[in-house]
Amino acid sequence: MIVSFLLGLVAGWGAGFAEDQTRALLAKAFSVEPASLQPVELRAMTLVLCLLVAAIAAWIIASASAVALMVGAAVGVALPRLQERLRAARTPDYDA
Repeated sequence: MIVSFLLGLVAGWGAGFAEDQTRALLAKAFSVEPASLQPVELRAMTLVLCLLVAAIAAWIIASASAVALMVGAAVGVALPRLQERLRAARTPDYDA
């Protein structure tokens, strides 16, 4: 179960870094211009593809727990925002 959580965490966190590759893949698959893809649908498709890869890896490892995978993905998606809030809390802005 912890392996599924960690795979989901990596998939959710890594989805932000895989957007450029997903944009090129979707543009080629659907024969459209890369700029015509909406940012929201691009982020959603990237997360879905990363979760699919994580689910296949969890299945291969025989640690497939859908709930742990999805909770890990939710934490992984929120992790950059949480890190930014922690960083902002440590360095207060006295000019504001």
